[in-house]
Amino acid sequence: MNIPILRNVYRYPVSVLIHPIPLLAFFSLLVPKPFRRMTTLLLGAYLLVWSGSPFLDICYGGEYALVPGSVHLHSTISNGEKTAEEIVALARESGIEAVIFTDHDTMRWTYGLSPLRRVIQKVINQNSILKYGAENYIDTIEALDTKYPETVVIHGTEAIPFYYWQGSVFKKTLTLLSGNKHILAVGLKTASDYQNLPSVGNGFPASFNGESFVSLWPLSLFALGWWFVSLQRKRSTRQEVSVNTVSLNRILGIICFFIGAVFMVNNFPFRTPLYDQYHGDQGTGPYQHLIDYVNERDGLTFWAHPEVKRTAEIQGVRVDSSPYENDLLNTHNYTGIAVFSEGMRHIGPPGGIWDKILLQYCLGKRERPVWVLGEVDYKVGDFPIDETQTVFFVQEKSREAILHAMKSGKMYAAMGAANALTLTNFVVEEVQSGNSAFMGEEIQLTTKPRIRISVTVNHDHTLSEYRERGFTIDLIRNGTVIKTFEATDSVDIVYDDDYIHLNEKVYYRLAIDTSYLFRGIVSNPIFVTFKEKL
Repeated sequence: MNIPILRNVYRYPVSVLIHPIPLLAFFSLLVPKPFRRMTTLLLGAYLLVWSGSPFLDICYGGEYALVPGSVHLHSTISNGEKTAEEIVALARESGIEAVIFTDHDTMRWTYGLSPLRRVIQKVINQNSILKYGAENYIDTIEALDTKYPETVVIHGTEAIPFYYWQGSVFKKTLTLLSGNKHILAVGLKTASDYQNLPSVGNGFPASFNGESFVSLWPLSLFALGWWFVSLQRKRSTRQEVSVNTVSLNRILGIICFFIGAVFMVNNFPFRTPLYDQYHGDQGTGPYQHLIDYVNERDGLTFWAHPEVKRTAEIQGVRVDSSPYENDLLNTHNYTGIAVFSEGMRHIGPPGGIWDKILLQYCLGKRERPVWVLGEVDYKVGDFPIDETQTVFFVQEKSREAILHAMKSGKMYAAMGAANALTLTNFVVEEVQSGNSAFMGEEIQLTTKPRIRISVTVNHDHTLSEYRERGFTIDLIRNGTVIKTFEATDSVDIVYDDDYIHLNEKVYYRLAIDTSYLFRGIVSNPIFVTFKEKL
């Protein structure tokens, strides 16, 4: 895939005094006459190059390369069918230049019988990062990044913070619930970051409290057993005590010691976990705990497949997966959400849950904005690895630049035939001052905003359908489509919005060719605050 370059990020005012062409023309008049011809030739060459830019009236302000990426990939390290290197090779063949692995941190589910839940239990422990070894996992992925320098390979994880049981094992109605609520964590640095990820399967932090003291009750059995043994010794010195009585006391003492030991092992380490799998749904607490943990380590978190609905069976255990899009409204400080493919029914469309979250940010009810990306959720080869893409805007192709793009919203999600389209530019600017903001940025305006949009069409792409049917570009402000543009080929759009409300923060975003559920481009927003002129 060719990498288009954004030659204009509109950082400076459009002024003839700072435009490079008149400056060079003026400079050519000042050079000595013998060198003037050479200067004129150089100026002509520069004009030829400059004329290739689609925005002649805008000063050069920076460059972004577009890097197509595949996010949310599973290898044989967890529940995928291909090795990590096979996945990288497949991605490279498909034109993918950034590969982000998110093997499961742990896939360990346990069900214990009360009152000995930790002693008598069924354990399902499938392949995962922790089973493979967190340090080995990091070394494996980083070795691939070194081996294929033209491809950015990043390690991450798909964390399963919580699950709970419902039904009865005896009635064969035992069902695992909420096990599908997953969060992608990217940007973790050390093996211990992975090893200590909080989850029910990996063990949530626990604390000493009143229940901890209650869990020490087996000590009373040790005391009772000791009393029986001591009573036996005292009675054994008396001739009138029968042998049967002495043996009974010994047996009772041994029984007390044994039961006490079993329950001590069961109750160890005598601390109460924050969350467990035996007390039903426990809200968004487990997920917020994991988000906070990753944030403390400068990592990034993205809710995965929030609209998934699926029923499966794992080693005889029924697993029910239900949509959990409302949890996105009740958790905070996560980095973003995956909208493709399981996120375009109620989250990604105009006026959906994502727009509600963005409005919360505009109203000051959230500390940070929430971005979107496209996730592949690749496990087996039953669909193309490049079917869903996240396209990153970076100034250099590196791990740090990709992570920065994910953190700052300089990316867009694409799926299906829309991969034949490239969103090369999306800018909000103020005409008078020349100030502007790019995707993921914020800007203060004193006048009505001007929106610039550039979309190119690759008609040679295997999925391209646009020569025949064209496509639409929806410009969305605060969750409402304010303008729909129709196009049949590459297009540069300049649109002046008449909207201006002083001291109000709004946002603009794009939805391109999203008339079908699993197709299109969804951009990240640009935030605008209207201020009075000083």
